[in-house]
Amino acid sequence: MRLAICAEQWLFASVLAAAFECQGHDVVASTDQPAELLETVAKFHIDLCVLDVFDDLPVTVTRLRELSHAPYVVLLADPQDDRAWDAYDHGSVDGVMSKTSGLQTVTRSIESVARGARRCQGRPIADRRRPPVAVDSLTARELDVLRLVVRGYSTERMADELGVSRHTVRTHVQQVLRKLGVHGRGKIARAAAAAGLVDVSDLIGSGHR
Repeated sequence: MRLAICAEQWLFASVLAAAFECQGHDVVASTDQPAELLETVAKFHIDLCVLDVFDDLPVTVTRLRELSHAPYVVLLADPQDDRAWDAYDHGSVDGVMSKTSGLQTVTRSIESVARGARRCQGRPIADRRRPPVAVDSLTARELDVLRLVVRGYSTERMADELGVSRHTVRTHVQQVLRKLGVHGRGKIARAAAAAGLVDVSDLIGSGHR
């Protein structure tokens, strides 16, 4: 599958492109410039565009749809960004994936869209858009520890990063596990993603699938 990626942050687009290439897809362009994306898609036969939600999104999507070889369009969006879900509901795009979804989920979904299906993954339930009370109770330092765990940091490296003792780090990790309601560090990433505390770029960077 030939892909083109456009995200508001160039680094995110590049990381995402590398991840898709590792899955065997041909990424023709990864850019943070909508004009460059449109030029690439007009020049090459692109099967599917993966877009971040940015200010020029409606215009960009409209121009993609007007091309003679119009690609499928999938958005990667924050769970609370209603612009993405509204675009899906109105049929402007073919799929929306929450940035809290794992890379494997995103990959499977875009492959499904490229076969003609419509996919909506990770949409928050209207009356459950706030994290659970236990997640709300995480302190700022516990959130720091959680994100370092998701990135694969060891106890020693977290201690150095935060300037605290290893014992303090272990205490924070235990509190994070308790508040998320999981057992073992290996389950923290999934629980954190489900609660909207990390995004897909964190998961890609740490090798989670």
